[in-house]
Amino acid sequence: MPLDAVCLTALLRELAPELEGARIDKVQQPERDLLLLSVYTRSGARRLLISAGVGSARLHFTRERYENPETPPMFCMLLRKHLTGARIVSVEQPPYERMALLKLVARDELGVETEKTLAVELMGRSSNVILVDGQGNIVDFMRRADFGEGAYRRLLPGMLYRLPPRPQKPCFFELGSSERRELWERAGDAEMDRWLMDSFYGLSPLIARETAHRAGNASALPAAMDALAESVAAGEFTPCLLTMEGKAPDVTFMRITQYGPAAKCEIRPGFSELLDECYAGRDRAERMRRAAHDTTKAVRTLRDRQARKLAQQREELKKSAGREEL
Repeated sequence: MPLDAVCLTALLRELAPELEGARIDKVQQPERDLLLLSVYTRSGARRLLISAGVGSARLHFTRERYENPETPPMFCMLLRKHLTGARIVSVEQPPYERMALLKLVARDELGVETEKTLAVELMGRSSNVILVDGQGNIVDFMRRADFGEGAYRRLLPGMLYRLPPRPQKPCFFELGSSERRELWERAGDAEMDRWLMDSFYGLSPLIARETAHRAGNASALPAAMDALAESVAAGEFTPCLLTMEGKAPDVTFMRITQYGPAAKCEIRPGFSELLDECYAGRDRAERMRRAAHDTTKAVRTLRDRQARKLAQQREELKKSAGREEL
């Protein structure tokens, strides 16, 4: 499951005390959608992983080792120019949005302090990492985007950076108890989890199903919604690794009970460790799959090339069968 807004809120509360005031020592881009920032924090040297991959968009501290390409990508070299030696001033999140804004102070070629922002958008297929200058203009970004988001938002170097437009439906955690109850009373006989997903943003499908499961029936849904909103507002987050047989592990900020004994919910000490553990195995398996595919393709190409050469040589040998007579 992609990192949802509430998990990201819990994660950034955990990362902010470490990252604020940290200095960026090194920038690496081992894969097309993956950045590694070596930062020096209050507790020592750490590595911040930022991924804009579809289905794996996230940011967290990591202990995994990645092999860098021989030639750094253009975006990596640009970030090295602007961010090496920069200091992270703050880590912000627009309310219940799946994105983080790393506010930075760096020095330009003349040694003058300049403000920069590294916008990390973790929004599924639209995930991106965007470098913004002190005037709010886009310097460059990791993934080239088309113009499908309308005239409101263009992602091109030199243009003004705008936050992604908010969904038309209200945010679940910004409404009051009476407003949520009133909406539910007008819903009729709608399925509870489907209604939660269709009526609000800020909830993942897993949390919508869990809220409906804890309610049990339609009359108890308002109380279950209030309990969820109050828990999130109080910062009661529990880093949980959800594992089910035959499925990839999932991450969540609360205990999941909807699957009963078919699922195992394991508590981890922090969200950064949780994400690193959950995605490390996936990333290793994906890198192995890519390496196997590339190796197989290279061997097949060499085999076919040699087969063509051998066929040509056999044809030439056949033509020269009567060379003594000729």
